[in-house]
Amino acid sequence: MKHEMISPNKNYPFKLFSFTSRNPDRMISTHWHESAELLYCLKGNLEVRFPQTTYLLEPGDTLFINSNIIHSSRSPLPNEVFVMQFPLPFLKEMTQQQYNDRFLFNLIPVKRKDSEVQMLLNEIYQKYQENDLSMNLLVKSRVIEFLSVLTKHYSIPIATKQRIKSLKHLERLKQINEYVQKHYNQSLKLEQVAEVFNYDPAYFSRFFKKYMGIPFSEYVNTVRLEKAYYQLRDTDMTVLDIAMANGFLSVKSFYNVFKKNYTLSPQQYRQKYFK
Repeated sequence: MKHEMISPNKNYPFKLFSFTSRNPDRMISTHWHESAELLYCLKGNLEVRFPQTTYLLEPGDTLFINSNIIHSSRSPLPNEVFVMQFPLPFLKEMTQQQYNDRFLFNLIPVKRKDSEVQMLLNEIYQKYQENDLSMNLLVKSRVIEFLSVLTKHYSIPIATKQRIKSLKHLERLKQINEYVQKHYNQSLKLEQVAEVFNYDPAYFSRFFKKYMGIPFSEYVNTVRLEKAYYQLRDTDMTVLDIAMANGFLSVKSFYNVFKKNYTLSPQQYRQKYFK
């Protein structure tokens, strides 16, 4: 898990981009960011996991991820996804300081697509690629129109106490995340980390799974696996060296975790997609 900092595009007070995953089962480990995020699936599939639920986006599906919401993603199939990321100060300014204090947005994949939402997103996606002054102005106006539609049809009230409690847990999870990011290449036992943060191991196990949606050991493996993925793709390191560099106890344990997530062994995956 990581706290991701997001910078706006040069021409906009928000960030627009699309990403393409050509490799099936490409994973982005558990993370969060202060900026809210809109995902619009153009091709293929994208699986987005939250602590309490999972959504599978298909072409035409949209998903709004509110500020500081913990999530991860996986690409079951090669895909293309359009992304809009809105810094929290921008959203608060656009909503008279009400977003994230009085309401959140609730836009999730549904069988019956909202034609107005799709029309706006398609136009934003097409026009932002032209990147000239007139199109930049048009994109800004369409994004504001899109936020108006969200506010009118897809906003839900939030309870103040619930939000404060959520932010408190987020701060502690951020500290745990920083510790794991620093020590992922070492032996990391649940009992050890619980002691560092003054938790009873049994309570820490329940706390972590409740708010992260996965057991602590599985989370540590996803962090290690994401680091290993890039080394498998970008370096000539042997599978043994990659396993040892990322905290796996043996090549066998790395092999088992990798194959569970990617269906192929590390050698097979490298040969098929990175050669």
